[in-house]
Amino acid sequence: MLELLFSKGVPILITMNLRQIPKVELHRHLELCVRHSTIKELAPQVGIDLPSEQAFRDKFLITEPMADLGSVLNKFLDTQKLWSSEEIIERLTFEACEDAYQEGIRILELRYAPSFLVEGHKELDFNKAHQAVVRGCKQAEKKFGMATGLICIAQRIFSVDVATKVFNFAFENQDSFVGVDLADNEVGFDSKPFAHLFEKARELGFGITVHSGEADVPNAPRYVREAIDYLCAQRIGHGLQIHRDPETMDYVKEKGVVLELCPTSNWLTNAVQSFDEHPFRKLMEYGVKTTINSDDPGIFNIDLTNEYEVLQKHQGITLEEFQKCNEIAFHASFIKPEKKQQAWENT
Repeated sequence: MLELLFSKGVPILITMNLRQIPKVELHRHLELCVRHSTIKELAPQVGIDLPSEQAFRDKFLITEPMADLGSVLNKFLDTQKLWSSEEIIERLTFEACEDAYQEGIRILELRYAPSFLVEGHKELDFNKAHQAVVRGCKQAEKKFGMATGLICIAQRIFSVDVATKVFNFAFENQDSFVGVDLADNEVGFDSKPFAHLFEKARELGFGITVHSGEADVPNAPRYVREAIDYLCAQRIGHGLQIHRDPETMDYVKEKGVVLELCPTSNWLTNAVQSFDEHPFRKLMEYGVKTTINSDDPGIFNIDLTNEYEVLQKHQGITLEEFQKCNEIAFHASFIKPEKKQQAWENT
């Protein structure tokens, strides 16, 4: 990236290494940030044959826009098969944190769905899987001095009973979860039936983020308002479609709700047609609190630095604006303030 400075009125161009910028990431799915080398190693162990590089790419990567969000979500299923034991879960979690650290991330929130992680793995249950995740995070924190926090996801495509089981598990493990989330395809799955679970989470002191306003559908802005009004959302996963409705933008701004924006993810799911059309700058300049996130970096073949490059190239985001986004993310993170501060001081 080239950052423009001035000396006695004369512009000076300097090179800025985007990878070296200390970063905060709020929206990264643990299950979908697996190293490519690790995928290739583990896939044959779970019965997935990868005879060539192209076979690997076809099976595991999404690098061109899919038909819609649902098509993208379906392609995640093969990656889920890799999380097949406590040892592997701990290893993959550590590697996810290590990779994030190499991207310049010093404060990292990882979210995962217990119901998704253990599905198809009879030897696992919520507790075994979660403790393995916790061990992987602690190992990374000790080695790199970074701060990590875990967010527990309930899948809105399942019943309220399933979500209740997931949330009760989170409530029982409040010492190792910093927040809760509702994820998966929003279209056709009303969020309001889950409201009582989020109300209890709020009362217990959990941070609340909700996937909403991601897909390019007419009701997207209304979904975001409902996530705030009924689910007590402090942050919105994606939320980019509010740019279509000034009243909703005003509402989000007034409430101080933070958007977890993921440019490449939004392009790959057809939430936007191009990076130039992404509403990141529009939302930022309107006064909505915006943060930069990678969503599913392993499967999307990106990292967080890639998202900075995209925003610099297509949206003209400056160093000062990147720093502002990280400041917003720092304060919006659900990780304890003293833990965040210590990790940030290590940069």
